[in-house]
Amino acid sequence: MKVAVIGMGLFGEAMALDLARAGVEVVAIDRELAKLDNVRDEVALAVALDATDERELQAQGIGKVDLLIACIGNDFEANQMLVVLARELGVARIWARAPSRRHAKILELLGAERVILPELDMAERAARELLGAS
Repeated sequence: MKVAVIGMGLFGEAMALDLARAGVEVVAIDRELAKLDNVRDEVALAVALDATDERELQAQGIGKVDLLIACIGNDFEANQMLVVLARELGVARIWARAPSRRHAKILELLGAERVILPELDMAERAARELLGAS
């Protein structure tokens, strides 16, 4: 399985590293070269590029990945554009990180198969753990 993780903030970095350590072929992408430093030695490929530039994505063969995870956290518009471009490039499966339920709905409408809301997902998990411990 080949997965592109785009956006190396806290979420994207953790996702890229966990997948790579599990044996997945990971392409890590961020606009800032320095943000790739923590993953460079563990992923198959670390690339600095503008993920809203269709030509740059095509040059890296992003249309051929099995899954693209869009997690550009600081720029929701860029994350939306990435989901649209991934769909246009023919990416088979697209997951996206969203900061809110409203943003999640937008990403779903744009073609994201799965939308992850880290704060809500973790709160639910923590609540289940707390209730199971009592």
